[in-house]
Amino acid sequence: MAASMIMDLEKNVATLRGRIDRLLEQQESNAHGRILVALAGVPGSGKTTASSALLASLYNSGRSREDVVVVPMRSGYGLPETRRPFTFDADGLLDLIATLKAGPLTGPDAEEHIFTAPSFDHAVQDPVADDIHISSRSKIVIIEGNYTLLDEHPWNKIAELVDERWFVDVPPEIAKERLVLRHLAAGIETSREAAAHRVEENDLPNGDLIRSKLFEPDVRIVN
Repeated sequence: MAASMIMDLEKNVATLRGRIDRLLEQQESNAHGRILVALAGVPGSGKTTASSALLASLYNSGRSREDVVVVPMRSGYGLPETRRPFTFDADGLLDLIATLKAGPLTGPDAEEHIFTAPSFDHAVQDPVADDIHISSRSKIVIIEGNYTLLDEHPWNKIAELVDERWFVDVPPEIAKERLVLRHLAAGIETSREAAAHRVEENDLPNGDLIRSKLFEPDVRIVN
């Protein structure tokens, strides 16, 4: 099973890596501005694992860490504890995406500007303002999250702003097992039964919603 999962991950990363390489070549030859990519996926699909492996592959091949960066929606766009029930700050994320799209792409000889985004402190379960830094020299920014291709207001504005749309899916039974283990490892639940109940009541219906209201992606991967 492990070997199969590794092979699947390598195949998926190779697919995304090919897209990124072509985008960078097009950008360099045509002097395009910054390219934005929406990477969406259902809970437990492995989109974070895939994006992390993609970055590692690019960096290992000599790409600069400023060439391609990932901004996770989950990082700091969950509203603070005082504003729960838990939801996401869609307007804040949209403002960041619009800023990145409008902001100039600067070369190594030009003055660098830093865009900021919030991170997420898992210890206190709240966002930390301006903790993620994105250089104006970053050529491609991947915005990763469950709802980045959701065809529902206000999330549907993201698909209109980005240049590429990627979607990572997974069979529900695999997603359930991954999420049960994740909830147990994070201490969100202390028993497998409770973790399974949380997944069945929250995560799997969320995945069904995402699939049912999905903007048609440029790339679709079953992980």
